[in-house]
Amino acid sequence: MSTRSVPLATLLSVVPYFHSRGAVPVSEAARDLGMTDNALRSALWQLWSCGLPGYGPGDLIDLAFSAEDLDDAEMVEVTFTAGIDRPVRLTAAEAVTLETGLAVFLDRPEVVEQAALRDLLATLRTAAGVESAPAPQGSDTGDSDADVVRTAVHSGRALRFVYHSASSDSSTIRVVDPARLSVADGHSYVHGMDRGSGAWRTFRTDRMSRVEEVGPRRALGPEPQDDGEGERRLERAIVPAAGAWFLDEFGFHAVARRPDGDLDVEIAYFDRAWLVRFLLGHADVVTPADPVLAREIAERATAGLAVYTGSVPEPTEEEPAPGM
Repeated sequence: MSTRSVPLATLLSVVPYFHSRGAVPVSEAARDLGMTDNALRSALWQLWSCGLPGYGPGDLIDLAFSAEDLDDAEMVEVTFTAGIDRPVRLTAAEAVTLETGLAVFLDRPEVVEQAALRDLLATLRTAAGVESAPAPQGSDTGDSDADVVRTAVHSGRALRFVYHSASSDSSTIRVVDPARLSVADGHSYVHGMDRGSGAWRTFRTDRMSRVEEVGPRRALGPEPQDDGEGERRLERAIVPAAGAWFLDEFGFHAVARRPDGDLDVEIAYFDRAWLVRFLLGHADVVTPADPVLAREIAERATAGLAVYTGSVPEPTEEEPAPGM
């Protein structure tokens, strides 16, 4: 059995080739693909253990060959492609998203081989229509938006960019102190403090354009999200149709649109104190479905306003005034 590792780009070209040709002599396929016979056999061995989630019969790429062992076969055929039936083509937005996500692993040799990662990132920059040659020192020419974002996050620099909201089909200029990058559901995100709103926000990188650094990042307080400890809980809430833009800035656990256009959402959280702060901070666009929690948020807001107005809120039936 061949064990030599084969680059991903090569693997992705092998299956479409066999899919279009049927049974092919190994020597002929290797010549057409610009590989040695041994390299092609190594690629086929690797592909044979790849496929769709489930990884059982009917999920993995399947091969048929003219001998008991693939290393001895003269003829090989791919009988199940697992969907890889044509050469991979990325849109510029897909390439930028993938590049930003993979760049998280730069300078982490314990996770991925760095030379291979840098070669792949250069390929993705080309697919995104960005020259991969380094820019002259002190110049941003040649840097993709993804480069600027990644560099700013790692070097502690603030960002200014144009952000497009898909739900409202509008674009706004944002200035953000970025804290970290993440990848989820096939998209990469920047998490940080939006100076305009004074609150933490999450931005999809493929909706950011004209990205530039604007000086040192300001001090960041604790990020208003769970610390990953304890049991995760869900809280149902309602986002009005007019507040649908907020879905671009916060990743709800689940979203369902009502016939009237309002949205039923689920907020995932670990710490109830964080949940209350979140609902207070976004009361204009998120209302808890639980009437008890909604009343608590309203009372907290009333008490907060009283501090500024000097008035005393009226006691509720559930909480009698002191001394009563």
